[in-house]
Amino acid sequence: MCTKEHALTDIQSTNLGEMEREWLQLVRLQCMSYEHNQIEGWDRAISHAETRHGADDGPGIVSRIAVLIRAMRTERVGGFGYLSPFCPNCRRNVTDDEWQLLLLMQAGYRGAPHEIEETAAEFARRIEAPVLTAAAIRFGTTIAASLRRKRSPASSGATLH
Repeated sequence: MCTKEHALTDIQSTNLGEMEREWLQLVRLQCMSYEHNQIEGWDRAISHAETRHGADDGPGIVSRIAVLIRAMRTERVGGFGYLSPFCPNCRRNVTDDEWQLLLLMQAGYRGAPHEIEETAAEFARRIEAPVLTAAAIRFGTTIAASLRRKRSPASSGATLH
């Protein structure tokens, strides 16, 4: 959804690194699939992740992001504004909703349980968000394992396509 309805932040003014920008792209691709009930976003997300993380880890990362989105749809009060994964202008911005989800993903990656619980509850706009918390923990574990393997000299960069 390429819209001015949601507050936007210039992505250059944030502290998002390359890794978080990759996560954002994967989130946007998957949100597109949910919004339009089409497989294209999911398929592109998997291809993108395979290119970045390899055939072994890429699909698993995409799956964990899907679990986060499903948890968000279950527990979050209110909608979720995201920008198009294809629009050049959108790539320069991040919505407040996307930003909050990225904060949750970062917390999951850092693996601090209390921080994950607080960030999940804030993102969900609830007192607690156990499903989001669990999804963020699983996402963080998957990302951390992938990065460890990527640093290993024996890791494979092959893709399925």
